[in-house]
Parts: sequence; C-alpha cells; structure tokens
Amino acid sequence: MPQTPTVSIRRGRAGGFTLIELLTVVAIIGILAAIIVPVVGKVRESAKSSACLSNLRQIGLATNMYVAERDRFPYSTAPGGINWRQALRPYLDAGEATAANENNSAVVVCPSREIVPDNAADFYRASYSAHPRLLVNPGDSTAGNPGAVRASRVTRPSEIILYGDATQQANGGSHSQFWSVPEMRSDSNPGEGGNPIAVDDATDSDPQSSAFIRYRHNESMNAVFADGHVAKFKKGTILNRNVRTNY
Repeated sequence: MPQTPTVSIRRGRAGGFTLIELLTVVAIIGILAAIIVPVVGKVRESAKSSACLSNLRQIGLATNMYVAERDRFPYSTAPGGINWRQALRPYLDAGEATAANENNSAVVVCPSREIVPDNAADFYRASYSAHPRLLVNPGDSTAGNPGAVRASRVTRPSEIILYGDATQQANGGSHSQFWSVPEMRSDSNPGEGGNPIAVDDATDSDPQSSAFIRYRHNESMNAVFADGHVAKFKKGTILNRNVRTNY
C-alpha cells in the first residue's frame, strides 16, 4: 500500500515590524520632516512678504494721490494728532481722516509682525514707518524743514525710501517715522552714494522703543519708494542714495 507523502508546513514569521525596522522608518520620517518643515515655513513667509509688499504699494499709491492734490507730503504727525496713517485713510477706502480711527485699516499692518495687540481697538496698529525728512513733524528742526515737504523737493523719487518695515513697540505699533536712523534724520555729510548706511542690526528686534528699520522677512526689509514702486533690502544693502534726499 503506497504511503501518503508527508507535507511539511513551515510557519512564517508573524506580520509586523521589528524594532530595528520601526526605528528606521521613524528616522526617515524625522529626516523628511527636517527637510520639509523649513521649506514650508519659508514658503509661508514668502507669501506674507508678498502681502506686505502689496500693502506698501497701496500706501505709496495713496501717498502719491495725496501729493497730487496738495503738492506736498502729509505730515508725519500733524496738529490735532492726525498722523500720516490717518491722513491717507480716504485714499485707502478706510474712512475719514480723524484721530479717533487710526488703527482700523489692515493695509498699514505687516502680515509678518511679531506683536499682535490683545486689545481689539489696537489690533491694526501700524507696523510701517515713514522717512522723517519727507513726512516731517511741524516745527521739527532736526528735519531741517518745519513745514510740509513739497513734492518738487524729491529729485530722485525712484531711489528714496518713503515707507518701510519698522520695529514694533510693546503695544504692537511702530513709530510714525524712522527717527532713530541717523542717515534719515540729516543730510549732512552724505558721503558716496554707494556706501551702505550704518544701521545697527542689534536694534532689529521687537519690542523696540526706538524707530529703527526692521528686517522681518527672512532677514529682509520691505519698502516703497517715493515714486510708488516697492523693493526689498537685505541687511547692509541700503545705500545712502536710498535715504539721503540731497545726494
């Protein structure tokens, strides 16, 4: 009688990962995350920087409309407490230019600001400042021109910074002028137009009680020029011709 062949059944390893395999997968995920997260962050900041440049372009356009009607720049802060942000509100479709409604226009707020006020009434505190020799305070002897600046005074509008990213105070707002940047305060000894201005990078932080330039966009500062076009500057690349009005 023939014998029935014996079938040998070998049981395979139970499904699942070994500890080494699991650790390998975790390590790969960690490496991918380390690569992807910074890229995503830079893409997000790039989008915010583009929105900031759009804000500045609108502010520059509003200023040019203001100048076209009056042949002068707005005051930085005028009698009665009207500063340039309030003066430009009618040109930004943001309402009347009154002292009571300064802070309710998102156009004057940089999307990359670091300090967001808790108080809803202060939420739209501006994070841009103006050139102190173009948007002066009445009677400001330091600026060398106590009256409003005429448009004809700006002979190189495509080279002079008009507004730009500024350091924030503890309340979230920036000063109306870059009054802490010496090269913007005085035209004495302009030097060669190609020399970078001596902006102290140590002041590039928030909160900051002084009115300095702020490089908040991946180490860049956004600005709009007197002719209305926008640009960004890396630290150390702003030239005397960008701030000296008599160069």
